[in-house]
Amino acid sequence: MNGEELAEVIASEHGLSKAFSGRILKTALETIRGELKRGGVVRLRGFGTFRAVKSHGKVRAKFGDAEDFFKAPTARNQRTPRRF
Repeated sequence: MNGEELAEVIASEHGLSKAFSGRILKTALETIRGELKRGGVVRLRGFGTFRAVKSHGKVRAKFGDAEDFFKAPTARNQRTPRRF
């Protein structure tokens, strides 16, 4: 599914025009992208947690489990970052 298809689903589910639902979707994605660029974490209940990570010198968004993200590293559970 791409952005246009997602906007169509939003439009049909809520009785909106495709153009209006497309603007809503674009605003939501830009807001998420902006928060990740600032180094923040985006948590969407029932969907997942997103954070920005450096991978091969590039900053990429990572979708992961919130429990793993907030678990404090100890000598026992030291992990190396996973690669995409």
